[in-house]
Amino acid sequence: MKKTAAILLSLLWATSLCAQTAYSTLGAEHEVRVNSNGSIGINLQSLAPASFYNKDSTKPLLAQAGLWLVAEDENGQYHTAVQYLSGKDSFDFWPGPIDTLTGQTGDISAWDATWYVSNDIITTHKQNFEKPGYNIPDEIANWPAQGNGGFANYLAPFVDVNFNKMYDPENGDYPAIKGAESVYCIFNDLADEHTASFGQEIGIEIQLMVYKHAGASTLFLEYFIINRRPTAYKNIQVGFFISGGCGNPDDNFAGTLQTFPQSIFILNGLDTDQGYFGNKTPYVVATFLNENLTNSIAFTDTELKNGQPKINSNYINYGLNTWKDGTNLTWGGDGTEGDTESDFIFAQSNLTEGIFWSEDDENNTPGRRTIIGKNTRKNFNQNNFIKLDIALDVGLLNDRKKYLDSITLKSARNLSYYNTTSGIPTADINNNFRVYPNPTSGPLYTHSDQVIEKIIITDSQGVKVYSSENIKNTRWQCNVSLLPGIYTIQLITKSNVQSKKLCITP
Repeated sequence: MKKTAAILLSLLWATSLCAQTAYSTLGAEHEVRVNSNGSIGINLQSLAPASFYNKDSTKPLLAQAGLWLVAEDENGQYHTAVQYLSGKDSFDFWPGPIDTLTGQTGDISAWDATWYVSNDIITTHKQNFEKPGYNIPDEIANWPAQGNGGFANYLAPFVDVNFNKMYDPENGDYPAIKGAESVYCIFNDLADEHTASFGQEIGIEIQLMVYKHAGASTLFLEYFIINRRPTAYKNIQVGFFISGGCGNPDDNFAGTLQTFPQSIFILNGLDTDQGYFGNKTPYVVATFLNENLTNSIAFTDTELKNGQPKINSNYINYGLNTWKDGTNLTWGGDGTEGDTESDFIFAQSNLTEGIFWSEDDENNTPGRRTIIGKNTRKNFNQNNFIKLDIALDVGLLNDRKKYLDSITLKSARNLSYYNTTSGIPTADINNNFRVYPNPTSGPLYTHSDQVIEKIIITDSQGVKVYSSENIKNTRWQCNVSLLPGIYTIQLITKSNVQSKKLCITP
């Protein structure tokens, strides 16, 4: 009965695509559509690009972009959740959260929404909410701050002005966005059978905020990926893909910056982009901001082993950074016939001969390209979350030969800006302290190999919510009351500063 109901809801949503699908657009120099199921830069009705340079629909940049997730359970079975669309009405994700008690998903049509909010709207609200006759804007009144029933109590971040743990904008509360304007959506991979990757569902709820700063072309994507099922996964490949795009989609190249600033990119593969950008060279780049880029792989639209995925094993293998047939990515050429295995395709961070690998130097034939960058995580258990931050940016060059300098500089600036403005320290993979229990709804404890001097806890907006100094002990207990959400706990000793993610549950 559950599956029948889910299929009916999904069919109703698919039918609604023929009329209208909820989405918002963000950006000017790079205008991008954000759909209610989290897919980026694509028109779900026609599968046409919805990512344009200077809002000009004759100059597309992305064909599509989004998540590519592959998780292995304790029995060695792989589960997939992929936003890459190769056909109409073929989805792995649907709008809405997951009930934390029953595992049921929200009504797709009811959650078929994206929420756009700007700082200007928030400022007006803060200045006027107490004035007689003031009408709260829909953007603030309809913010999906809190769930009801079995949904998580807190679904979207908000500023609780009166500290009553309720979202009541009539008393001054407002959305806690990042940047000058943002788009928010909530989606899951449980509402129906997966018809994009044709695999078993993972059981995840994803909360996505896409935001930009004033006057910038960069779009920042902040994903919170939450395991809402009792299934424990030994490891999960957390991937983000971009698909060109870049004017004429049939003449592209792909590349990777495998070291700082770790990025994947697509650019026009010819000096002239016939019918679109002319003698200028467009590119799109996605930079991994808070997690390391573990590996990357790219595919074409052919039927070859490095071509478009058709069956579930193809999606799994690309997630595991192998070709469709399971053979290894190798160095040189198009990555299919070399003798030396490689973790990254078209790796271009190091210009040294024998280490630098570009499609230009290999004389590859330009064509359609999709490139996936991935971070590998272990032990993704029930109620665990993964935070993934991506900077998505574009450029237009007069001299195609300078593409690598431009992409590297832009990616480095975006990473530096993110580190400066996020206020959230990057977790140290070599940290030697424990935080337990995590997640928690009560007291929490830390245990370090070194004497703790100071503890700082910041929320997902980078705001300091707790600090304690002069601890002078290797153990520490915190009884502070925190709202449910995702935090960073920073431990300071005399020799270093380390940090971990912390999840507070209702």
